[in-house]
Amino acid sequence: MPKKIDDLFSPERLRKSWQKTKERTGGPVRAEREEESPLQIFERLRDLIQRNFSGEDSVALNLLLDDLYVLLERMYLKAEESPIPADSLTDMFPAVHDMLNRIEDLAEAFEIAGRNRNRK
Repeated sequence: MPKKIDDLFSPERLRKSWQKTKERTGGPVRAEREEESPLQIFERLRDLIQRNFSGEDSVALNLLLDDLYVLLERMYLKAEESPIPADSLTDMFPAVHDMLNRIEDLAEAFEIAGRNRNRK
């Protein structure tokens, strides 16, 4: 059995699959709306959450969105007014990433809970 697993995940076999995938895609993946600023994308996220969640679920997600907005505002709006050092911006990316992960996890949990409530 271990031999079969080793064969399944062998680097040579995986490289062949990667090459096929690369050929099918035909190039690098691009964002659908490259012209949108991070704050515009944030507003689309806020709209999605408003449409898909209500009650206490919406309140909890909006609290996280407010925290995320503060970070994005510091990075993008305040940067236009007074330049923020590149090091400070780089330090803020993990915080933004963490906040987005928390929003995603919570939204996913609310969706699962909502599906379970609908089954009963």
